[in-house]
Amino acid sequence: MFAYTDFIPNASKNGGVLFALSNRYGGYSKPPYESLNLAFHTGDESAVVERNITHILEHFTKLDSRLDSQSIHTLTYMTQIHALHCALDTDCAQERESMGIRLRNVGEADALLLTRPYTPAMVLVADCNPILFFDCAHNVATLIHAGRAGVFGRICSKTLAYMREHYGTRASDVFAFVGAGIRKCCYEIQEDVRKELERVCSEPMRYIQMRENRYFLDLALMLADELQNLGIVNTRVLPQCSSCEGEFFSYRRDGVSGRFALIAMLVG
Repeated sequence: MFAYTDFIPNASKNGGVLFALSNRYGGYSKPPYESLNLAFHTGDESAVVERNITHILEHFTKLDSRLDSQSIHTLTYMTQIHALHCALDTDCAQERESMGIRLRNVGEADALLLTRPYTPAMVLVADCNPILFFDCAHNVATLIHAGRAGVFGRICSKTLAYMREHYGTRASDVFAFVGAGIRKCCYEIQEDVRKELERVCSEPMRYIQMRENRYFLDLALMLADELQNLGIVNTRVLPQCSSCEGEFFSYRRDGVSGRFALIAMLVG
């Protein structure tokens, strides 16, 4: 069910952020979405997706004993569109009730700023990079969806600016986590993407690996460099490749596929 979990305390040690990266196991979806698909837009049955979400939230709240007395009633998410827009968790474009959980969609965005304790949110992926920024000084966090368009558009830089605008976030106070995504072992690109990289990057060949006259793109290294350039030094980038490791859903590998998630919740 979970490939990775952690809790990062805030600066005053009276709260923090709990987060977990799901895998594809432990749910109820049938092939080709087996089994813990968390996305409604894939073609999977909505009732099954709702059951999967309820199931994973039950396990998520058991990850930290401090949450025993807390009841989770809401899950917030985005309609991800491979753009650079940031939204607040207080926004709401659509809402539905399911099995005691209020599912709140903030609308089209690729970064979601979390401000409310004990209200989890998720970002959905199947090769794109799921990212968490946590401002330890202000106890706020942002979930980011970073595919190629987001990385090329420097969505991490735009997200930090958004957090700075709303909460005065400083890079030195940010913890950044990058979950599993497609890595350079599997992310083959064509000439058009290589040329696009040349337009947006001063050192394009730093991020391209050549194998048998084919181009393979290293988005994880691009993200790591961007975080460093922003001054975010407290980082964790998982090496796992969603495409070649069967633990995760992968659109590049499977075509029709489910989605796994990075789930985060502020505590305190």
